[in-house]
Amino acid sequence: MRRRRGTSELPREAGELIVDEALRRRALDELGPLGDALARTALEVGRLEMELGVATWEASHGTVRAHRGVLVLPNDLHARVTAAPGSVDAITRAVAAAVAGGDPLASLYDLVLRAGGVGPPSKSSAYR
Repeated sequence: MRRRRGTSELPREAGELIVDEALRRRALDELGPLGDALARTALEVGRLEMELGVATWEASHGTVRAHRGVLVLPNDLHARVTAAPGSVDAITRAVAAAVAGGDPLASLYDLVLRAGGVGPPSKSSAYR
């Protein structure tokens, strides 16, 4: 599986995994300033990855491609979010709206919340 960073729209290659900052920002916009506070924190802090083309189906307006979202969160935030079903629903709705808003032939298949390290890549120095 290939990984791309910083794309502004979802590419069409099935199985490709991308980190999409533009989609994450659109999801935050969809959530709105008065949306669920925990959902907002998760979308602000987390890393949104999209696995493309996990399902397709024929609709009246063309072939719809469904994508799986994976929101990677720090361990403590993951525990808080998964314990709050309303926050999970708010995140899912915001990401689904962001995916569909970017392309009428795209849909969110599902959203997985994953615990893991999030943050800037660590700097490594060469061994001396």
